[in-house]
Amino acid sequence: MLIRLENLQFHARHGVFPQETRIGADFQVDARLTVDDREAATALFADQLEGTVNYAEAYEIIVREMQQPSALIEHVAARIAKALLRHFCKLREVSITVRKCCPPISHFAGQGICVEFTLRRRLVVWDFDGTLADTCQGIVRTMHLTLEQSGIQPLPTDAEIIRTIGLPLNQSIAELSHLSSEPLDRAVALYRKLFETEGVAYTQLFEGILPILAELDRRGYTQAIATSRGHHSTETLCQQLGIAPYISHIVACEDVTHSKPHAEPVLTLCRLTHTLPADTIVIGDTTFDIGMGCNARAGQCLGVVWGNHTAEALKQAGAQVVHTPNELLDWV
Repeated sequence: MLIRLENLQFHARHGVFPQETRIGADFQVDARLTVDDREAATALFADQLEGTVNYAEAYEIIVREMQQPSALIEHVAARIAKALLRHFCKLREVSITVRKCCPPISHFAGQGICVEFTLRRRLVVWDFDGTLADTCQGIVRTMHLTLEQSGIQPLPTDAEIIRTIGLPLNQSIAELSHLSSEPLDRAVALYRKLFETEGVAYTQLFEGILPILAELDRRGYTQAIATSRGHHSTETLCQQLGIAPYISHIVACEDVTHSKPHAEPVLTLCRLTHTLPADTIVIGDTTFDIGMGCNARAGQCLGVVWGNHTAEALKQAGAQVVHTPNELLDWV
């Protein structure tokens, strides 16, 4: 479904010359708002408001952005598109045309100068442990303490523990200890309690990750996390690490029936953010993350080498291998 707001008239102060910023000029704006027909079904076939967007709110957003001066109408068009996509979750794509009716060009005799910008809703699904945050030392330390206090002997090596990072916690502990039923449940509860004191202290963002989150946000990407960690733990760590403002949704182990490498975490985030899998990028450090993305038929699966699995393993799982955080921007 395509919604058009056409030939909107404004007097605004966009431009680089003093007279443009002081006196202003006339502009026209056209907006084309695309809603997936399935999302719009209740509006199209049942006459229900929730299947469409509020035209008045859309117009108010355009007015607000037009009132904010910019040197370039290119920037104005991008600001309007980003603001509309962020406000209306149902929008799949926004196309904005900004026309400067009387540009300051000597002897200009045309109908104006137009810039058209199209922004499609795009989603980045981040893994947490080993991708955004370096939790390896904290996980290994907490796992050793948990298994030791659970009476497991001999204790697994650090390498054996690292190989299970990315799996749901109960599965990791079961593989490392061969516990089951109530003893396994007690070990899982003990791990979660110990991690709050032992693991958190060793958790930090990987160097260079914060600027990447900020840049993707600036470019208009929706960013979310799919993790085998618990929801509350992930949410708390995002707050402590200062990345919560960039993360729109978290899908953790208890939020899905099937964990990584099943497609469900990615498909759940696609549904929550109204994004197609083909417009989704999955970023992770383990073959479980890449398998999840491939099974969801994500548009791209990027495997980062600063985490827990090797570049060769990530490549074999179907990832494009990325060696530094800055390199991520080459793929998005």
